[in-house]
Amino acid sequence: MMMIKNTTSVGGVEPAASKPQTEAAAPRLKSDSVSTADAAKAAALARAVQANIGLSHSARLAQIEGAIRAGSYAPSASELADRLVSAAEIDARLQAMLGG
Repeated sequence: MMMIKNTTSVGGVEPAASKPQTEAAAPRLKSDSVSTADAAKAAALARAVQANIGLSHSARLAQIEGAIRAGSYAPSASELADRLVSAAEIDARLQAMLGG
């Protein structure tokens, strides 16, 4: 059994002085906001890049076609071999990933 030896009383608790909050001192909650401006800018940039790539590719194909028609197209044999090997490696990896 526990015995209590000191039985002094605790005095009353006084409330803290409260200050009226002004609007300037009151904490402001930040509201959530969503903007589609950045998404629209990113989409426009992506469209511009895709269009530019398409034009560059089309222009390059037209240039190669013109060289072939003129008989002046002389591709590098080592570059063609490198591209063929790379394409074969990519195909093999894709087939392995797909279980084929």
